[in-house]
Amino acid sequence: MKSHLGLTVVAAILSLSMLLSACAPAATPPPPTAAPVVQPTAVPPTVAPTAVPPTVAPTKVPPTAVPTAAPKVYVLVPKNLGNPYFDTANKGAQAAAKELGVTVNYQGSATADATQEIQLLNSLIAQKVSGLAVSANDSDALMPVGKAAMAAGIPVVSWDAAIAPGGRTVHINQAEAQGIADVQIKMALDLTGPNGGKIAILSAAATAPNQNEWIALMKKDLAKPENAKLTLVDTVYGNDDDTKSYSEAQGLFKKYPDLKVIIAPTTVGIAASARAVQDGKLVGKVFVTGLGTPNQMRDYVKSGASPEFALWNPSDLGYLAIYTLNAIATGKIKGQPGDKFTAGKLGDYTINPDGTILLGQPTIFNKDNIDSFNF
Repeated sequence: MKSHLGLTVVAAILSLSMLLSACAPAATPPPPTAAPVVQPTAVPPTVAPTAVPPTVAPTKVPPTAVPTAAPKVYVLVPKNLGNPYFDTANKGAQAAAKELGVTVNYQGSATADATQEIQLLNSLIAQKVSGLAVSANDSDALMPVGKAAMAAGIPVVSWDAAIAPGGRTVHINQAEAQGIADVQIKMALDLTGPNGGKIAILSAAATAPNQNEWIALMKKDLAKPENAKLTLVDTVYGNDDDTKSYSEAQGLFKKYPDLKVIIAPTTVGIAASARAVQDGKLVGKVFVTGLGTPNQMRDYVKSGASPEFALWNPSDLGYLAIYTLNAIATGKIKGQPGDKFTAGKLGDYTINPDGTILLGQPTIFNKDNIDSFNF
């Protein structure tokens, strides 16, 4: 009974408490605590970036071209055109040109004439060619024009027949002059036999310096005791013209019926004289010797009109002339005595104290060896 009454009292108290709580005004929530004010860190003003110019590919500058030297143009000048000896020399000159990578023009006058040759050389100087290789018709007459060429910066070499010193840088001797004289007198003595006999000389132009030098030396040889049985009866000039040389040979036959030998130190003269012997039915009676080329003399050797003759190789002479000229023109040598250079297949050469270069010694051609040569 007491327990039931106590439970009733407790329930009543709880009910009253709940009623009072419902009627009380809502409690005001405490104001929110203000967050501390933080001063913003000053940000430096934004600076507009400097505009970077777009990368431009560098313009390619072409490399500076090294100026290429103009190709050398040389001129090989013979005494005259239409001469087999000089034509053969030109073949050698052209072979040298091919090896050296240069141009060689072959220009000459129609006849062996110093005045025409001088006119040609003046024209070539005006054309400013790179160099001149000249066979002189007159040693002294060509000296001034050779000197003028050198003054214009054009090197000059003479070959076969020299321009006088002062008109050329170097002269190329085909063989030693004394050697050329000696071999021709020796051949004349071989052909006359031990009893000797009358001989005559049929030369080229009377002004040809090489011919005159050889003739002078042959006359000295004839004064030697071993040549005492040879008698020089005449010297005539065919001017390196076939017709005139042929006519001069016929004149010698008529003037000297007992003539034994004609010495012709010229390729035109020797062939014309040998033909005159054949045409005159004089083979075995008159013999011709001197300087010639195998191809032009082959038939005359085999017929007996010219049993033997001599010569250096004119092709090698033309070849050496161009190699020498090129060595001077390109500055490899100055063209002074003692200068050394290499001339292709011919080997090494040295300029002699007298300003000359010697090609070599002459060869004697006869029926035993002539078919071994082709020039």
